[in-house]
Amino acid sequence: MSVLSYSESGFDTQDDRWDDWEDEEMNTPMKCLFCIQTFQSPIVLFQHAKQAHGFDFPKTRTTLGLDFYQSMRVVNYIRTMGLSDPNFEHVSGFTIDGTEAFLNDDAYLKPAIPDDNLLYALDELDLDDSASVRSTSRVGSLSRSFKADGLESLESLRERELMARIRALEHQLGLREREVKYVSEQFDEYRQMVKRQFYDSIDDNGVDKEVADSGEKGSGSEEVDGSNYYFNSYAGNDIHMQMLQDKVRTEGYRDFIYDNKDVFKGKVVLDVGCGTGILSMFAARAGAAKVIAVDNSDIIHKARANVIENKLEDVITLVKGKIEDLELPVDKVDIIISEWMGYFLLFEAMLDSVLVARDRFLAPGGLLAPSASYIYLTAISDEEYINDQINYWDSVYGFKMSAMKSTGPVIEADVDVVPAKSVAASRALIAEIDHGTATPAALDFSSSFTLVATRDSTIHAFLGYFDVAFARSQATPGPSHAELTLPVCDDDDSSAQQVSGRALWKQPESSMNGFTTGPHGTATHWKQTVFVLREPIQAKQGDEVCGQFTCRKSTTNPRELDLDISYYHVPKDGTAQTVTKQLSYQLR
Repeated sequence: MSVLSYSESGFDTQDDRWDDWEDEEMNTPMKCLFCIQTFQSPIVLFQHAKQAHGFDFPKTRTTLGLDFYQSMRVVNYIRTMGLSDPNFEHVSGFTIDGTEAFLNDDAYLKPAIPDDNLLYALDELDLDDSASVRSTSRVGSLSRSFKADGLESLESLRERELMARIRALEHQLGLREREVKYVSEQFDEYRQMVKRQFYDSIDDNGVDKEVADSGEKGSGSEEVDGSNYYFNSYAGNDIHMQMLQDKVRTEGYRDFIYDNKDVFKGKVVLDVGCGTGILSMFAARAGAAKVIAVDNSDIIHKARANVIENKLEDVITLVKGKIEDLELPVDKVDIIISEWMGYFLLFEAMLDSVLVARDRFLAPGGLLAPSASYIYLTAISDEEYINDQINYWDSVYGFKMSAMKSTGPVIEADVDVVPAKSVAASRALIAEIDHGTATPAALDFSSSFTLVATRDSTIHAFLGYFDVAFARSQATPGPSHAELTLPVCDDDDSSAQQVSGRALWKQPESSMNGFTTGPHGTATHWKQTVFVLREPIQAKQGDEVCGQFTCRKSTTNPRELDLDISYYHVPKDGTAQTVTKQLSYQLR
């Protein structure tokens, strides 16, 4: 490690290294806070920002007494606004008054753009504020700063110059350490994901599992914690665009909120897992007095920008963190809204968090939206699906790839959109969840079922899907059990005692909203869950398939599901002997 020293005659040759470093740093362009222009000097950059965008950063900093870290937050906040709004570069007037929440939000200490050299230059500005006399950035200019009256010695100027360099290096080192920590965390999460996906062959140290298992094992196994990966998976734009473009989902929530503005007017609303903030903004537009939007993903920073852009910041308060750990700015809320549903309803286990929020924050008599949910099981006959998804591996460009098929004891459940014409049996309600009374433990369930073949067919798979209901009162969270178990038909079938998926949820007389993810309704991003049978069932119309369906959280990752189906075929004529078969599935 080199040591910086100086003699009475000036700095030694080691100072040339610092000069080279300064030359390189000073020649690195810095991007404008608002537009795409770049500058070599922060002074010129801030002059441009004042003239072109109406924001006098140095004056604002001095007037409000912003310290170095608050100045960093200002820069990163403005850059975040620019990233979320393409028109932000045309801003011609921008001011802050010192009351903004972001000035004390440590989330804005993280650079909004990589290698933001303007953040390093803030330390130089900090030095300008604290010293009435200082050297310029060049060591050679020290002599020009020397005062003729001798009030400030050359030695003190040297010390000041050294301190400036040390502070700049310390700050740069701090930024790099934070970046390294962030990348390390991302790599750890990726590593855990790889471990989950390939745990059959790779252990934690990258050693072949077959070899590792031959040695002595510890007393316990490490559980995979997928929580960080789960939250980070919701930080990007793509997944939110997919959900927002799902009209069944988004318009289902919107219609319930806007059709029942009297329920929301003047109420305090909690949005659990707010994402882009769309549900919070629906609630605010419907007249809610206050909306608290919570998300543990970094998407909340863009949600905050969305709220500000739509001028709803006086109603909506955004909070980053896990709802299980947070303290809210209110003791109780009147309504909890959340889009928590995963594949097969319970995948990702977000309903658990909503139930925690209910128990901690929902006032007596409060409402959850949605208020109830239901899981259905039916059976399908779909030769095309089997050929595309299963038999495909029998001949891939002339090669057999049987190893790609699920041949082990556990079958991977598939998520796909299945056409209504493939449905070959009645449906069975296997789970009915009242969000006002359910407990996390009760979300692991086992239910018997009976499916009746609606036509002669080869049953290739069971099919699972879910419906959700929105009620005005949690006292009546959804349709009656009789309504829920009615047969499903096409919308143009007016047969008595049959109801279409959409008609069930749009009955004015019941004041009930909701939507279905079943094959009889409009396709959603949740699709349906397919449980392929190892041995197809040759069924005649009127035959029954009876059995037991069990769903539970995975022991290795509670956000995933382990599912067991035992079933037997009961021919209508009763001529064949029934044999119970058991299959195990996983939803990963």
